[in-house]
Amino acid sequence: MKNQSSILAIALLVAAALAGTAGCALTSKADVVNIRYFSPEVVKPRLTNADASAAPAAPAPNDAVEVRLGRVSSGSNLRERIAYRDAAYELGYYDDWRWTERPETFVRRELGRSMFEAHGFRRVLGGSAPSLEVEVIAFDDVRLPSGRAARVQLKVILFEDSGVVYEDTFTVEKAVAGDKPKIEDVVAAMASALDMAAEQVATRTGSELAKHRAEKPAVTAAPAPSPQTTTITTTTPAKTTTTTITPKPAPAPKP
Repeated sequence: MKNQSSILAIALLVAAALAGTAGCALTSKADVVNIRYFSPEVVKPRLTNADASAAPAAPAPNDAVEVRLGRVSSGSNLRERIAYRDAAYELGYYDDWRWTERPETFVRRELGRSMFEAHGFRRVLGGSAPSLEVEVIAFDDVRLPSGRAARVQLKVILFEDSGVVYEDTFTVEKAVAGDKPKIEDVVAAMASALDMAAEQVATRTGSELAKHRAEKPAVTAAPAPSPQTTTITTTTPAKTTTTTITPKPAPAPKP
């Protein structure tokens, strides 16, 4: 009887302890994560209609060069969560810092500004114009012992129906200012690196297209066919008659 009472008392103590633990778990509040969103873009202001007469724009260096901005993609490792790199082969993600959009969206928009607004390429949506495709390889906050920097790395290929015009990888690292930089300093460095990478791609694309066009053989018009002469011979019992017909050349088109 005494043993049964001891066992019952122990069981009651265990039940009370479990109930108290469950109550604490239900009533305690988890830490609130304050997620912050950032955009690494530096949009350069342009002249308004009122200011256009005061400062006329300079002629674009690549006017009339048609380019189609094709697919801009990235791997599944680059999404809205801001990535950091503490080692050469290891990638991590911040819990409470996000990009407002995916890095590939920022890259596509910055390439469009640099190529079609600053460098004067003509955007086309189809046809036989050269196509530019880009893969975003890195969009990272680099935290190595040698220093902290924002890294943008782009794999670029420019091609047309006849083949590849050029293919290259562009890597830009912009040092983050300050001894103990904040996330705002990292975003500012990333915006600068993105702008520099887009500028490098646009400049290289213009030079490669100019060289490619210069290497193409000149297309000469085929000579017009010479007028053909037709001879008709008519024979009768009395005589034989031969008639030669030479058509007149077509008049030259007016300029």
